[in-house]
Amino acid sequence: MNKLTQFSMKNIMAVIIIVLLLFGGGAYSATSLKVESFPDISFPVVLVNTQYLAPPKDVLEDVTKPLEKAVAGLEGLKNLTSTSSDNFSTIVLELEQDKKPDDVKKDVESLIANVKLPLSSEKPKVQTLGFASQPVYYLSVYGTNGMSQQELDKVYKDVILPGFTAMKGVDHIDSIGNQEAVLTLKMDANVINAYNLTPAQLSQSIKAAIASSPAGSVDFNGNTQMVRVKSDLNTIYNLENMKISTPKGDTLLLKQAAKVEAITEATFMSRLNGLPAIGVHLYKTKNANAVEFGADADKLMAGWKTEFPNIVFHTVYNAAKDIKGSIDGMIKEGGLGALLASVMILLFLRNVRMTIIVLVSIPLSIMITLLVMAPLGITLNIMTLGGMAIAVGRVVDDSIVVIENIYSQLVKAHDRDESVIRLATAQVASAITSSTITTVGVFTPITFVSGVLGEVFRPFAITLVVALLSSLIVALTVIPMLAKLMVLRSKNIKMHDENEVGKVAMSYKKALLWSLNNRKKTVFLSILLFFGTIAGTVPFLATSFMPESESDKMMQFTIKMPRETTIETMNEKVKELEATMRESKDPVGQPTFDYVESLIGYNGTEQNGITDRIAYRSMFFASASQASNAKQVVKDFKEKLLYLLPKGSEVEGMLLSGGGPPASNYDFSYMLKGDDLNSLKEGAELIKAKMRENPKLLEIKDSLSESKTEVEVAVDQNKARLYGLSSAQIMDALHSWLAEDNIGDLKFDNTLFKTKIMLDPSFKNSVDKIGKFTITTPTGVKLNLNEIAKVQQIDAPVAITREKQEQYVSVTAKIDSPDKGGISKTLTDSLKTVELPSGVRTEVKGVTDDIQRSFNQMFIAMIASIFIVFLVMVLAFGNASAPFSILFSLPLAAIGGLLGLLVTHESINITSLIGFLMLIGVVVTNAIVLVDRVQQLREAGHSVRDALIEAGLTRLRPIIMTAGATIIALMPLALGLSKGTLISKGLAVVVIGGLTTSTLLTLVIVPIMYEMIEGFKRRISRRFNKKDHVMLDVKAIGTEQ
Repeated sequence: MNKLTQFSMKNIMAVIIIVLLLFGGGAYSATSLKVESFPDISFPVVLVNTQYLAPPKDVLEDVTKPLEKAVAGLEGLKNLTSTSSDNFSTIVLELEQDKKPDDVKKDVESLIANVKLPLSSEKPKVQTLGFASQPVYYLSVYGTNGMSQQELDKVYKDVILPGFTAMKGVDHIDSIGNQEAVLTLKMDANVINAYNLTPAQLSQSIKAAIASSPAGSVDFNGNTQMVRVKSDLNTIYNLENMKISTPKGDTLLLKQAAKVEAITEATFMSRLNGLPAIGVHLYKTKNANAVEFGADADKLMAGWKTEFPNIVFHTVYNAAKDIKGSIDGMIKEGGLGALLASVMILLFLRNVRMTIIVLVSIPLSIMITLLVMAPLGITLNIMTLGGMAIAVGRVVDDSIVVIENIYSQLVKAHDRDESVIRLATAQVASAITSSTITTVGVFTPITFVSGVLGEVFRPFAITLVVALLSSLIVALTVIPMLAKLMVLRSKNIKMHDENEVGKVAMSYKKALLWSLNNRKKTVFLSILLFFGTIAGTVPFLATSFMPESESDKMMQFTIKMPRETTIETMNEKVKELEATMRESKDPVGQPTFDYVESLIGYNGTEQNGITDRIAYRSMFFASASQASNAKQVVKDFKEKLLYLLPKGSEVEGMLLSGGGPPASNYDFSYMLKGDDLNSLKEGAELIKAKMRENPKLLEIKDSLSESKTEVEVAVDQNKARLYGLSSAQIMDALHSWLAEDNIGDLKFDNTLFKTKIMLDPSFKNSVDKIGKFTITTPTGVKLNLNEIAKVQQIDAPVAITREKQEQYVSVTAKIDSPDKGGISKTLTDSLKTVELPSGVRTEVKGVTDDIQRSFNQMFIAMIASIFIVFLVMVLAFGNASAPFSILFSLPLAAIGGLLGLLVTHESINITSLIGFLMLIGVVVTNAIVLVDRVQQLREAGHSVRDALIEAGLTRLRPIIMTAGATIIALMPLALGLSKGTLISKGLAVVVIGGLTTSTLLTLVIVPIMYEMIEGFKRRISRRFNKKDHVMLDVKAIGTEQ
């Protein structure tokens, strides 16, 4: 390290050039780094989605079970769950933490490639999940000044949608509420039967007539030309009068067998503040920059606003704006922290030049960090910015110790030359190197934390580590060089008076002497304070997985009405709910919501790349006014909306944090497993009854309580066999009557229509009519369906859920309290008292499971960090006794950390645990600086007591300065004034509290423990020496004899 200092002082111009290059490189890197809200990670999950038009039971048997069997033996598979619902099978493969989802995805695709599925099922779609899979831009488009819906739809289809689709980085787009031209061909069952046709034959005849495709190529005089067959059915009139041949040899017109209707329809309906609108959700690709993506979308819309003045583009959510707001908030508070730290340093040093020298370490360390981030593939996000903001208070520590010691040595020196600066730097080089390495070592275990937790916090740890190592290099090179240039010849440095001792130092000396003379009392009081703090804080602290944001205003409500609800009924009810929300007022008399967007029939979920309309479900997106308490608004309107809905309806509400981990629909989940479905149902009712006793639980429900009515066709195998029919043949025939066949996008009368053929709904709106469907046997005999099968309505589950190929039911609830961990634990204990039916087993999921696993990993990381810190100190000091005394500063930090959480009403969560982890490294820094000086003085011949007192007085100011700079720099983050500080708030509170108590107590407790350990070593040494003397005397006597 001394060579680094010597190099910088001998090559001043070279170091200045290097510094300027680092500043330039860091600034360039800052502008080129990918910007996002959170690190782009993939969850350890692979999904397999398959579309199969069948009820849940058939989906389970025909699709889910074969696919489950194929992937059950996959290497690295931690858990396997599946959901079989109407028309869809979803299989979730939870992976071991060391497995990469993208690699496993390829293995899964290979395993299921040869699985035999029904011909009518779609090809299974395998996908992974991550933060990047969320939409990054929501907007609503609506017309004004009399613009019709048809005109809006045309502009959207011809201009807006193609424009968004062509944007760089677009993955896919969800359009909600846009209408499209649809041509429906509604078949008449009576005519089809009269002409001895089947729906499949009629559909195939139409497809064959409208086919248009290349037939080959010909060569005309060396010129190859394509031959294309084209249908003349280019008008609706020609289509209606198309002739169809029947098996009997007759001919009929299409309009005789089917009613042709040209209509406009929307899969979903959308409104913004009561006005018809088109909702647009833009999804970016994984590698796209969210900020650039948002800027490109804004630029497109700015052009359209000029081109189409009657169209309004209302931005509901823009991830770029959210990200920039978080980043700006983090930068602002980090900058404010740096400013406050500089004022504090100036007050201590009372020298502007030295303050400026110290402050250089902040931007220079940050610029080096930014420069290193690019090659490491780390993006600029809330976590990495949080690491840099936290580092602001710590990166000045090494520089403070160096410049303070340089100043002290210059004050004492009679001959001031650069040798004084080199000596002063060398005196503290070992101490600051050891302290920085220990802090860096603390974060090493985080790199080994597995799962999403490790992926989220690893960039934070790496950023902080790089900043700390940069600050160490700066302190040993740039700071001495600047001291030579700016301070060495300064006239403001007064000569040192050996008898001058400050009032604070004198008070500290008295306190230290008293403590050393009353070691047992002092240690006892410290132990009492430690355990008293634990007893007085831990029981009253809430526990949660992640902190809750107080600044989120955007919210989402999901409405679910009884399953028989039609889209028309849902639409009317949503209009009523919209009016209630828009008429509501906040505490200052303004509208409670800045906007209300409703999506009717939209569920927000995608299956196999398709978002289906669900008539009995709708969603609201809204933003609370500034004067409103968003969390309370969500709670109040869940109750208000539910009150206005019919019996059997459900309302879910949540605040949305843009860009963060997706919110779960529940906080607590209790899983019941067993072989008997009735026993599972009974057990679920008992669990729900017990859970309703807890007033903190909301939205209690189970996965089996919801059922639906479906039509069951029970084939009589004996009768079917008489006609040469199998169940599969009957199913195919029935499918042709019931299915809606999409012919494709076809142009008629110069208009592109989505064309589909189906049976007229009036022929399939009752069980009796379905029973009269004609089935053709292999011999050509016609018979009704009810002649070979029993057609009836039954109650059936909405979905069938399984785990590890075994059926289960889950009972879920939301927890209306920040202490989700505490309530989950209490609830789990109380549910153990419920007597469940025989054969039913239980398992806890949700927040409790997340908290337990994450906390366990963090505690292991803390234990590992303590060992790493101890190892580094042993290597630095060359013995174990001095480092052992330093470890006693750690419990003192816990006192302040816990008190800080209690005072600020913060919960014990992952971010606060990161704060405790960071304390392990930060706290020992002060103790290392102190003990390192003690060791130097003892080597110079001082006694233990004199060395402790002298070191305490010498290191008092740098210790208070470094701790004070860190504390005051973290104050803006601890106040959590901006949304970007959500992650760092709890961390900052813990570090501030812990550093405050540990700094005050370390200056007393560490010297006491050092002296006690040294005394113990002396007693042991004397005992062994005495024993050696006795042995020598015995040998001497034996010799004489």
